Amino acid sequence: MTGAGLVLAWQTWDTLGLAGQAIFTWRIVEQWVASERAKRTVIPPRFWVWSLLGSALLVVYAAHRREPVFLLSALINGSLYARNLWMSSRPVDAPRAGRPALWPIGLGLLLFAGVTIEAVGPDNGLVRYDYALPWLVAGFLGQALWSGRFVVQWWTSERLGRSVLPPAFFWMGLAGSVLSFAYAVFRRDWVNMLAYGLSPIPYARNLVIHARHEAARRERAARHGEADAT
Repeated sequence: MTGAGLVLAWQTWDTLGLAGQAIFTWRIVEQWVASERAKRTVIPPRFWVWSLLGSALLVVYAAHRREPVFLLSALINGSLYARNLWMSSRPVDAPRAGRPALWPIGLGLLLFAGVTIEAVGPDNGLVRYDYALPWLVAGFLGQALWSGRFVVQWWTSERLGRSVLPPAFFWMGLAGSVLSFAYAVFRRDWVNMLAYGLSPIPYARNLVIHARHEAARRERAARHGEADAT
């Protein structure tokens, strides 16, 4: 796509990107609905199945566009999704691991390094880094927050021995989606513009649900404390 201003055009490969982002949007909507019903933040096991499928589609889409920021994010997140899917299949009363497993992060970093090294050369390999540095930094920062939310989620889940979504997950998602949306506008990537433009809505709502749940929990604890005192 060339020319001044925001020029958008449909390409066949955009179908894969749109399908991947639609799956990602659906997974968080499904999680949001489940949390509304439970009156607390919950995470259905299907969340991770959708996540893996969406990641696979986005890897293909980003590779076609030779897009470094979104490709690296999809590769790193995919390994964390796989780990969470395995954890979500474990019985609730299964013994907790003594130390968090580090292989998902190691695998993600290995994939990151492989794509980056492969990109060095006259043809830039799978991805290209030859555009405005400030926007490249903004894009990587946005995706660092976006991907980092799953690092925080994974680490918290490993410590608890079950898949959970801590509040930091949603705060990082909000900030990451804003930066990623701005980067997608710069790159004239309408697929990711649609994805990150809508993302803040369920993330903000989950923060509200969590705050209400914590307030209710503190109120119940205070009532029990008063009852015990009498």
